[in-house]
Amino acid sequence: MRTIVLSFILGAFLMSCGGEQKSHQKQETAKEEEKLTAVVYDADKAKAPQAYMKLSECLIASNPTAAQTYAKRLQSVMPTEGTEEVMKSIEAIANTEDLAAQRKSFEAVTAYFLDIAKKGEAGMDIYLVHCPMAFNNTGADWLSATKEVVNPYFGDEMLHCGRVMETIKGK
Repeated sequence: MRTIVLSFILGAFLMSCGGEQKSHQKQETAKEEEKLTAVVYDADKAKAPQAYMKLSECLIASNPTAAQTYAKRLQSVMPTEGTEEVMKSIEAIANTEDLAAQRKSFEAVTAYFLDIAKKGEAGMDIYLVHCPMAFNNTGADWLSATKEVVNPYFGDEMLHCGRVMETIKGK
């Protein structure tokens, strides 16, 4: 009986210590959430380049429906000021299932994000890739998060057409 009572007391003690640990964990979590709240603006800036990369992946996969979805996502995370021209191109991608038209509009979207990347605002290292055969051999650029050349202008028709022209360091 004495062992049972001692076990019960020991268990209660351990549970109360665990409660203090949980309380401490809650405080630490709250502190981390405060830090996250403090950097929401920076995190939001990073969302647009990430949505650009996802849009590129949809074009690489020759999936116009998914490209529409990610163009709409990109619209929702773009800054509202100073983006009127690029927003027209993003809207064009969002409003058509014509893959060739989406790819042509993607060229203008890339030009905008190239400027962002060159200012160091992309939040990551970016690779500028060029395909000389895009758009009847006039050529086109795109940005990639990896050095691997996977072409959004041709998809599986000429998946690896192009070469990395520059590495742009992110901040």
